[in-house]
Amino acid sequence: MSVVNSRNEKILLPRSGADGFWRTVMDHYAGTDTLRWKYLAMLALRENSGWPLDTIGLVFEHPRGHVSRCLRKVKAELCEQFSADGFE
Repeated sequence: MSVVNSRNEKILLPRSGADGFWRTVMDHYAGTDTLRWKYLAMLALRENSGWPLDTIGLVFEHPRGHVSRCLRKVKAELCEQFSADGFE
């Protein structure tokens, strides 16, 4: 599978498992930005593990509403970065 980033460059997403996926995320989205990695961790806990917003907030010491806003923000940033329509 491939996506197009904000510079209209085609990015191939490897089928080799999670390591390749996270390498792509690191190279083209998060890099060394600790806040973006924090948002990605929140997203992973919510989407992959089904954690409730309250529990994610407890872990990151944020109120539920803030966690919800962080999740919306990271989803929007990922959509923009990788030009994915309808990612919600």
